[in-house]
Amino acid sequence: MIKYIRNEKGGGEILSFLVVLPIIIWLFSYMILGGLFLIEVNELSTIVNKKLDIAIVNGQFTTDEKNNLINELNEKGYKKEKLVIEISPEAASDTNNETYVKRGQEISIKVIYEQAHPFYLINFGLASEENFYPKTKVTGMSEKW
Repeated sequence: MIKYIRNEKGGGEILSFLVVLPIIIWLFSYMILGGLFLIEVNELSTIVNKKLDIAIVNGQFTTDEKNNLINELNEKGYKKEKLVIEISPEAASDTNNETYVKRGQEISIKVIYEQAHPFYLINFGLASEENFYPKTKVTGMSEKW
């Protein structure tokens, strides 16, 4: 390799390629990790949206549905300890399965997985770590009378 670099005919081309190679590798890695981050956020949204559809019909997230959501997310690799789940209004998330949100009122669920995706590392700290948490917020209107 040193022989080619010292050679005046091909040394400049090889040297410039070695300078550009890390940039090319970083660019491809950035695109791949960015795509994987978007796929992970989409998967999280799909799971949460599916559970919200059931809650809309029932007028609330029953304790069974909350546990099913946590277990399904856990099976997909989201650790229970790092999940933050916020459900509003209060009647949609209390422990009493007899209360519910009346028809036409909005139910929302926000799920945040408090672990940064590897996409954060390739951004060299240009944004805070929280920006790279997989998260979603889904809303819908109650259908229960």
